[in-house]
Amino acid sequence: MGNVSFKISGKAYHSLKEHLFPGDGKEAVALAICGRGEADSGDVILLVHNVVMIPYEQCEIREHNFIKWSTELLTPHLVQAVKNNMAIVKIHSHPTSYNEFSQTDDRSDIELFDSIYGWMDNEKLHGSIVMLPDGSMFGRIVKPDLSFEPLKRISVVGDEILFWDQDRKDVKERMFSKRTQQTFGLHTSNLLGRLKIGVIGCSGTGSPTIEQLSRLGVGSLVLVDPDRVEEKNLNRILNASMHDAKKNKYKVEVLKKAIQEIGLGTEVITFNRNLYDGVQIVNYLAQCDVLFGCVDSVDGRHLLNQIASFYLIPYFDIGVKIIADGDGGIDQICGTVHYIQPGGSSLMTRGLYTGEDLRAAGLFRTNKKEYEDQKKSGYIVNITVDSPAVISINMLISSIGVNEFLARLHPFRYDPNGNFAITRISITDGYTQYDSDGESDKYLQRFVGRGDMKPMLNMPELK
Repeated sequence: MGNVSFKISGKAYHSLKEHLFPGDGKEAVALAICGRGEADSGDVILLVHNVVMIPYEQCEIREHNFIKWSTELLTPHLVQAVKNNMAIVKIHSHPTSYNEFSQTDDRSDIELFDSIYGWMDNEKLHGSIVMLPDGSMFGRIVKPDLSFEPLKRISVVGDEILFWDQDRKDVKERMFSKRTQQTFGLHTSNLLGRLKIGVIGCSGTGSPTIEQLSRLGVGSLVLVDPDRVEEKNLNRILNASMHDAKKNKYKVEVLKKAIQEIGLGTEVITFNRNLYDGVQIVNYLAQCDVLFGCVDSVDGRHLLNQIASFYLIPYFDIGVKIIADGDGGIDQICGTVHYIQPGGSSLMTRGLYTGEDLRAAGLFRTNKKEYEDQKKSGYIVNITVDSPAVISINMLISSIGVNEFLARLHPFRYDPNGNFAITRISITDGYTQYDSDGESDKYLQRFVGRGDMKPMLNMPELK
């Protein structure tokens, strides 16, 4: 068995905290119905899909250090869990700030999960978590033999990105991280060293994003890009050379070699394939702590938004748009950073693309001849227009994206992070504009924390 972690969206977390601490100083309890993200390595992430608050009035006893409630309340939710192969995680409060499981908790969990395993037709794991008054959490898995083992990590994906690690193996202090520590503190610097971050798209905005993350000391990077280095994109891919272009090397391999030569200890996993090329890439990205999307394809951005929702991953979408006449005349230079959190709005509901755009992009990817035929007939939109790309602009927008990530990992702004779901910058018009999150994507709301399912991401084209 590998490591087991737990994730919850920011919206669900705040509702849960409000229920667990109603202000009367007594314990309260809730149940999380969780999807699973299972890796080939044996690692498992329990992903909160739905939270069932146990009503106070239906608890037989509620005291400052003890709670008793009827497990009959579980029955309809166990039926759902069995049907969808989901996990049950009990979450209760310790109003006294007692930061361990008590003997009373042990007896209660053994009784509860003995019943739960009796319902299940498999021996997949379930869990128990305690929340303290400051909102921090610690937890454990309950095995089929009713023994306990600590959860490796508990994380919250909201306006702030929170992590509580059971076993903090801090990165050994190194001279290169001194300045980062001076700015963000030792805790954040060490946390960066424990994170796995996926970067999809390794060209104009992707390569400077990768450069920044590696020099911030991120522990592991998963790089995805199917393209090879060409001479025409040497003007914007950091660490790429004319030699790489002539040798027709994959972008991900060039950047992996550069990170290894920097020598700061970042592990690099690469995929020189398209996001849609099977489930293996999606499985790897589903195990990441953070995703950066540096692609301009509509279907690529759409797929990343899906992964972020199903697997509760914070997603930063970085985009640049330059409108020029090709002879030095510029009409517009602008860039946008979108922060997408599970349960909130999506790139589609924010108006970045339409269903028709998505259909066109999918057809272009799967059947270029049919795409060209439909485009000539006027039945489909044109998505193949090349745009100019300049390193100075790409690096600016990339830096905004990375700083947006850092602001949520280590809140340093005077205004709430919720005000910065979207950052728009126009270099030609000279403005920077910030917007908060919009209405939730009603379709994706149904799949928040759903995790593994067939078909994966509810998308039959992922085989």
